Amino acid sequence: MTTSAITAPGPGNRQRAVLQHRSLPESVHDILRSQILSNELPAGTPLVELNLAAEFGVSRTTVRAALRELQTERLIEVQPRRRTIVSRMSAEDVAEACYTRFVLESASLTDVWHLVRPGLLADMGDVVDLMQLAADTDDVSGIVELDTELHRLIMDASGHPRLVELWSTLNGQMGALMRSTLDRQGMSLDETVAMHRKLLTSFRRKDPTVAVAALRDHYVGSTHA
Repeated sequence: MTTSAITAPGPGNRQRAVLQHRSLPESVHDILRSQILSNELPAGTPLVELNLAAEFGVSRTTVRAALRELQTERLIEVQPRRRTIVSRMSAEDVAEACYTRFVLESASLTDVWHLVRPGLLADMGDVVDLMQLAADTDDVSGIVELDTELHRLIMDASGHPRLVELWSTLNGQMGALMRSTLDRQGMSLDETVAMHRKLLTSFRRKDPTVAVAALRDHYVGSTHA
C-alpha cells in the first residue's frame, strides 16, 4: 500500500509530501523520525498509537509498524503499561554509542585503507560542503542527515555489509544525540561543520593511524557525532 501524501502530527497538522512507492509504515516512520531528530518531538514526548493513527489518517497497525522500527533505532522506548515516549539518552548511553561507532569506523579503516576506493575523499568533501550550506540556512535536520551520510561513506569503504548493518543500528541514537547536544551545549552549526572539516583534513593525509586518531577525538574526545 502506498501514498502520495500523508498528514503529519505537529504544529498546524501540516501536510508533508512523501516519496511515491513508500509504504505507509515507512512514510509514518520517516516523518516521526524527522520530527524526533529535529526536536519537534523532544525527549519524553508521549506517542499515543490511537492519536497518531487519527492524525496521519492511517490504521493503528500502520502506526504500530512505524513505532516498532523507531524502537529498533532506540529513538523511542516502551514503558510499563505500554506507554511509548521519545527516548531520553543517559550519559552512559551517549558514551556507549559514541565509543561503539568509533570502534566500528576505525575497524573498517585499519585493515582496508589500501583498498579505499578512489573518489572517497572527494565525496566526503562534497558532503562537508553540503553541511556548510545547511548550516548557512540553519537547517539542523539537514546537518544531522549529512553527518550520517559522511560517516556512512567511511563505513562503506570497509566493504563489509554486516559491519555497515551493525553500524546503521546506531544512526537514530547518534542523530538524536547530535541534535540534543547542539541544544544543550549551544554549539553553533558552523562549529559542527568545522569539526567534520577537521576530520576530513585528517583523512586527506592518507595515513590510517592519523585517521583513526582523528575518529577517536571526534567520537570519544567529544560528545558530538
